[in-house]
Amino acid sequence: MSDGSSFEGTAQSSSGSSSSGSSSSSDATINEHLKTLRRSLKLSVPYTGGVHPVKSDDLVIYYDVKGKKDPRRINLETATETALKELESACEKATFGVDQTDVLDETYRKAGKMDLNKFASRLDVVSSGLLDAITPDLLVGQSVDSDKDLKAEIYKLNVYGPGSFFKAHRDTPRGEDMIGSLVVIFPTDHTGGELTLDHDGQKWTFDAAAKLTEFNSTPSLAYIAFYSDVTHAMEPVLTGYRVTLTYNLFLSERVNKVVVGHRIVPAAEREFEDALRALLARPNFLPKGGLLAYGLSHQYPIPTSVAKGSSRLGHVLQLLKGSDARIRTVSERVGLTTNVKMLYDSAEKDYARKSGYDVIADDILDTEYVYDNADYDMRLRDEIEKMGVIIERSAERTQELKKKAEEKGSYYWVDDEARDPVEGVAVHWVTQITGLNQVASAYMMYGNDASIEHVYGNAAIFVTIPAFSEGLRAQT
Repeated sequence: MSDGSSFEGTAQSSSGSSSSGSSSSSDATINEHLKTLRRSLKLSVPYTGGVHPVKSDDLVIYYDVKGKKDPRRINLETATETALKELESACEKATFGVDQTDVLDETYRKAGKMDLNKFASRLDVVSSGLLDAITPDLLVGQSVDSDKDLKAEIYKLNVYGPGSFFKAHRDTPRGEDMIGSLVVIFPTDHTGGELTLDHDGQKWTFDAAAKLTEFNSTPSLAYIAFYSDVTHAMEPVLTGYRVTLTYNLFLSERVNKVVVGHRIVPAAEREFEDALRALLARPNFLPKGGLLAYGLSHQYPIPTSVAKGSSRLGHVLQLLKGSDARIRTVSERVGLTTNVKMLYDSAEKDYARKSGYDVIADDILDTEYVYDNADYDMRLRDEIEKMGVIIERSAERTQELKKKAEEKGSYYWVDDEARDPVEGVAVHWVTQITGLNQVASAYMMYGNDASIEHVYGNAAIFVTIPAFSEGLRAQT
């Protein structure tokens, strides 16, 4: 699948097919607006961090010691190396999750951990203002009148002594509404232990020890909060002890509705909106209407079932974060309908390659009662087409699938054997489809021997564009 990098597609003509380049100034203008949309989405950063002032009491931890009746108390602002070593000794060896199983492997992670029933912290992330500090950055892209908020649940305490580390990993989601993690780093003397983050081909480093040294005149702690699909690693601690609290962050309903004042729109969001409005004003941009499509830049839990009247992909729409949320928020503010849908292209199937179109569906394909004949591939094709809306495939999408088929060793790509053109909905892919939210549907394949096969769908964002001179475009 795509790595999610920028997709340099070309503008489509009024017929919905790919143009023969960008020779006309009008098509060139459209392409510039599309590039602006892509560029502004790349400006989102999947984390926030810094140093937060607190009270001295907020830096106190009480913890149990095996074989001792009374708990120990340690103030992590003034703790000696001996006291920190005692805290480390009271910890268990830290594990990490692999396929829903806790694994102990000190070649991958070396650290001490303490579960919730073994310690108590005086820090309150709500009353201290820390949760308020991270919320705007993690909910960036949400609409100003959104009823979404962040809820933090303390998860564990970790102690990293000299030589401790944690190789690259992603945090295990603790619920469908989990959006990320908050790590609080106490102001203990230490060096090393930098947190490196990696997402969508970009890398960042957060050096808590260095930041705490800069702000040591008042009681403070360092913090970093990031989305749950961000790959991160902790570099080895060189000296001293790094003590952290980890909180799981969940999307929640805002308890108290706030009066909305004048919000300063971030530059990237403003740039995105300006480019979108400019596209809508162009008569030759999707003149008959169509879709703007975006590959998702973040990974989301897709529920296996939802309440009656709800949809699984509608649930994902409400969980969008970062640049994905910006697409939804700005598009809806402009007056456009936004949905998360499943795209079915299946590069292994002849029908998908030869037909020249894809299918988008409002739900995951149900193939429980679908069978297919290895010689014809007809039943599966018909079921997919019944499930959703046919969309035209641009030249860029065709080349993408062709390349994917070649990489998989498929030798049956026959461009000149396409079926008669199918009238479908025209689509501009602003950013390339990604495999971050891929779902497999199993079906029975009959041939010489029956076998279980799979068809794959990928969730993506689709924004409905009305025909020129209709709806909101009649007013532009």
